[in-house]
Amino acid sequence: MYKILEYELIKVLSYMKLLMNKKNLIKLYSQLDLPFQETKQLYLKEIFKTLESKFDLQKNSTQFFIDLGSGSGQVIIYCALNYGIRSIGVEIDPILIKEAKYSIRLLKKSNYAKKKVLGKITLISGDFFELNLKDYDFIYIFSLPTMQKYLRHVFQTIKSGAIIISHRHPFRNFKGCLDLKFKLEHEGDNQEATTYFYNKL
Repeated sequence: MYKILEYELIKVLSYMKLLMNKKNLIKLYSQLDLPFQETKQLYLKEIFKTLESKFDLQKNSTQFFIDLGSGSGQVIIYCALNYGIRSIGVEIDPILIKEAKYSIRLLKKSNYAKKKVLGKITLISGDFFELNLKDYDFIYIFSLPTMQKYLRHVFQTIKSGAIIISHRHPFRNFKGCLDLKFKLEHEGDNQEATTYFYNKL
């Protein structure tokens, strides 16, 4: 019970700062409406293999990967460990940020050989609606249709040719901004899911 109360208190204090700015209110609600859902490990493997084979993801390169709403850090940890590129996660929930940092610390202690690539991970505690994404080659997001209308101004900052990966939900009404290049159909655990790969125009 005490852990639940602590969790809620930290979230309230973190959100109060955002709520002081009325412009953030609607965007914050849209983020709070987005439930935390992890991408399955099997799906992650398929997603990154697709990026490598079809979209020129290169291991140990100078490319940049970012996860918008990175949760406990699963995607960026996978990216750094398996591809050795700069992997950035943005998350508004302070509890999930703490979980991600804890996971990274454990991995560094348990596998010293991976310490260098884990050092390529950066966690940002904040609002991804305020980001400029011009430096990123790959942008990953697990979004819901209800929040997509708030993403247009963020996507406009993405450089031409960058790849946007949307797990489960396609982007609607982004004509002239995004071009759908590939649909990856996942199967497993008696469930089906789709990952959509877009090119920034």
